[in-house]
Formats: sequence, structure tokens, C-alpha cells
Amino acid sequence: MGDFKESCPPPTPKPCPPKACVEKDTERKNVTVEVSGKIKRQGPTILEQKEKSQGNSKTIWYPGFDARFPNQNQTRRCWQNYVDYFRCQEKFGEDYEGCEYFKKTYELLCPGFWIERWNEQRENGTFPYPRR
Repeated sequence: MGDFKESCPPPTPKPCPPKACVEKDTERKNVTVEVSGKIKRQGPTILEQKEKSQGNSKTIWYPGFDARFPNQNQTRRCWQNYVDYFRCQEKFGEDYEGCEYFKKTYELLCPGFWIERWNEQRENGTFPYPRR
């Protein structure tokens, strides 16, 4: 127990590659990374890509959660909002802005061919509700 042996000295860190460098141009348009004389990556910076993508971004509207339709299948919600849109128009008139919520919701949730079929049924008087 009394014998204490000196431990080996810690290993020395490896030196960096001789030509490793990162060059950034002043306009921050391109980043060039060189390792041992070979170009690894060249292209727009992340900041530039973000600036470009912000110019093309669109705002996506989604109606959000409706407690009456908690399940993944939103078929009933689609139909209910279609019916509610026309009920709202009957009650408040066609120019009432509050009805647009129902229209945006059913247009988002319902397949287009369902809406076309329901519109045809309404014109023919065969859709269950509302009557024209």
C-alpha cells in the first residue's frame, strides 16, 4: 500500500490539420470550409437561406380543435360546418362575415368532390338541409 507509482503523463492533444480554416466573405453569402486543401462545402449561409425562405412564407389557417369532434376522423365535422354555413346565411343573410368561418372550415376539411356533390344536391332540392 505504501508504494505509490507515478502515473504516466496525460497524452498530448493532436495538432489541428495544417490548412484547416473557415473563410467567410464580408457579405455573408457563401461559406467555404477547407480541410487539407479540399473544399468540403460551399453555398449560402443559414442566415441567407432563412432570409430567402421568409420572403416566400405563407400563413396557413386551421380551424383548431372542436370538442364536438374529438376523434381523428373529421368527416362529420366537415359536413356539420357545410350545413352550418348555409344555416348561418339563412339566419343572418349572405353578407354576414361570421358565416365565413364555417365556409373556410368546410373548404379546408372536406374533399372538393363532396362539396360539388352537395352543391348539386342543394340546387336539385335533394340535400337534407338547408333548402334553397
